[in-house]
Amino acid sequence: MRTGNIALTFLVLLSVGTVGQATNPLFFPLSQHTMCKYVEEFKPVDRTYSFSVNDEQAVSWLLIWRDNRMHSVEWRWYYPEGRTYARSFGVIPPIDGPSGYWCAPIWSCLKIDGYDPARMPGTWKVDVIVDFRKVLTEYFTIDGETSC
Repeated sequence: MRTGNIALTFLVLLSVGTVGQATNPLFFPLSQHTMCKYVEEFKPVDRTYSFSVNDEQAVSWLLIWRDNRMHSVEWRWYYPEGRTYARSFGVIPPIDGPSGYWCAPIWSCLKIDGYDPARMPGTWKVDVIVDFRKVLTEYFTIDGETSC
């Protein structure tokens, strides 16, 4: 009898949790993430967390499972001392029916060579914010001497 009550309580809690999830998910379905040097055919190339002041850019790449809602994405790039350097924005479209793509690659780039990051080597970070909630922080380094 006691086991039946525990099982019933578990099922009730499980069903209450899934009802809330339909309108206000408790997590965001981030499938993959990485830093890389560039993106080709929607895929990250030269995955790394260490960049040179001579690299063209640092890319924050995400692969996100899509659902029935559109999602806003914001990247906040931070200087090594913690101040915000730049922000960029993107949108993940809702899935377009059962035959649509179930995942969406999306990325943002931090220009390095010829820009402030080339003059500020150190440990940088980028926060990824989806629907006004931070879902990821990535740390990466920019090293080296500026070439003349």
